[in-house]
Amino acid sequence: MSHTRALSLKSLANGIPAFLILVTIGGMPWLGALATTLLLTVVAYVVGDMLILPKAGNLVATIADGGLAWMVLWLLRSLGTKISPSALFWLPVALLAVEGLFFHPYLKRLAGLDSLGPAVGGRMRP
Repeated sequence: MSHTRALSLKSLANGIPAFLILVTIGGMPWLGALATTLLLTVVAYVVGDMLILPKAGNLVATIADGGLAWMVLWLLRSLGTKISPSALFWLPVALLAVEGLFFHPYLKRLAGLDSLGPAVGGRMRP
């Protein structure tokens, strides 16, 4: 699997909605929104896609990505970054939609991951 290819696609798929939400609704300057978007992308890729998705499947990884986005934004806001409360809601919602519907199925095909998570019990892997 090409991490560069997957991370690039994730940067585009998540980055565009995240950047637009942070700049328009979140009230962040574009440079801060760009840095926040890159941080969110890397954290979600490493934790959500490389650690959680192969072990727990698409649903759990998608929820984890939304939770990670909310935690990163909340942490940045508590450290003094100007992020509106509405962005704390809309950004994770947008990322949940992109992740669950588009990126995780793509990553599943690219890496050969089972969207239901690891094979357990009597369930056969395709």
